[in-house]
Amino acid sequence: MKFRFFLFILLLSVANAFASDLDFTLVNQTARSFEGLYITASSNKDWDANLLLNGKVLAAGGKIQVRFKNDAKSETWDFNLVDDEGLSVTFDKVKLTGVDTVTLKDVNGKITAEIE
Repeated sequence: MKFRFFLFILLLSVANAFASDLDFTLVNQTARSFEGLYITASSNKDWDANLLLNGKVLAAGGKIQVRFKNDAKSETWDFNLVDDEGLSVTFDKVKLTGVDTVTLKDVNGKITAEIE
């Protein structure tokens, strides 16, 4: 029993060692579904590829894990979300280091992001 517990703790530690400090959970508390999620370093002039692959959608009320490569380095990041009706919402210069959750909300018809 002690060996299994030790093995579990060891595997958990190894998994955490490979997690980026930029990784976070994106929670959609809006009534919209998003088909496009683009995140790029703020210094980059072009959007990177859509993170929602193979027809995946961030549905209303849904959430996804956003993971970064270990070598990802930027103080700030830009987000662009595109919903199923073509609405595009952009957030500029978001500091993600140490962030656990980004929650999308609809406040009086405007999509906002709460960062925790």
